[in-house]
Amino acid sequence: MKMEKQYFIASIVREGILGGWIEADEEQMTFRTNKLTVSPNIRNLPMLYRDINDFSRRSVFLFPVFSIVMNDGETHEFVIFSPGRFSDLLKEKVKR
Repeated sequence: MKMEKQYFIASIVREGILGGWIEADEEQMTFRTNKLTVSPNIRNLPMLYRDINDFSRRSVFLFPVFSIVMNDGETHEFVIFSPGRFSDLLKEKVKR
């Protein structure tokens, strides 16, 4: 059975905090923002589950911050506003 898209209010932590959302489907999750002054690579950042090496969660000033480590060594950090649901998604989809 195909997974319906899930949406998470999220902010990427990169030279400050940039608001947006994560759209998750069966194969990948994609961070998106409508902020035009940032690089297109950040404005639409796809992350295939098979390319995620690891992830972790910590709290910073009471905000849940997830670190997503990609197979190429790059790490993306996100503040997620539905941390339980997001954590469940990662546990289900990411093979570590």
